Amino acid sequence: MPSTDLSGLLVQPLAQRIKDWCASGKLDEEDLDRTLSEDARAWVDHSIAECDWAPLRDVEGLVSIAAAQLGGETGLVEWAPDLVDGWRGDDSIESVLSNARALVDGSGFVVSQLSERLVRRIDWQYEGGRTGFQVRLRGLEAMSPGLKALIGASLARLADAADARDVDARFEGVDDEELVIFGASDEELEEGATSRLHRAALVG
Repeated sequence: MPSTDLSGLLVQPLAQRIKDWCASGKLDEEDLDRTLSEDARAWVDHSIAECDWAPLRDVEGLVSIAAAQLGGETGLVEWAPDLVDGWRGDDSIESVLSNARALVDGSGFVVSQLSERLVRRIDWQYEGGRTGFQVRLRGLEAMSPGLKALIGASLARLADAADARDVDARFEGVDDEELVIFGASDEELEEGATSRLHRAALVG
């Protein structure tokens, strides 16, 4: 079975955060040598391109260090908004967000499309409409709960950014086989929003 790979878009800020902790004395270089794979250690020193892909086994070492520094899964979730804010200059992210804002199901569309930008070989199932959405992500069984929490929180944040309404996007399932990002809104859409309720399901 093909291995799961993570986007450099996700790995780069993780590696940079760890590098900053080392520079400030919060982490010891020898601890990194013991904890990280050779490739992951190199990303901390020299970064990784946003367009590159990194094997899950190497990324998990970075996640475990970040979780220990930030306070576990909760800390990773709380870091997600800053992580997403750093992605806002990426053309691939902004293109999807821009297209989604004209859709009645924009939040769900964003989650389905950008999940593939963060995780290679992911499988998703979309359900949604005018007032809510649910995207089930499969193929993450080998991931730690911490990494799934970071991905879930980041996608939920992106879903919020795709809709002018208060969508209240959330996630669940970090200890299950499926990671689910979902949200709902009772607010009315502005006139002119386009209905593409099946688009996300078909693109996958």
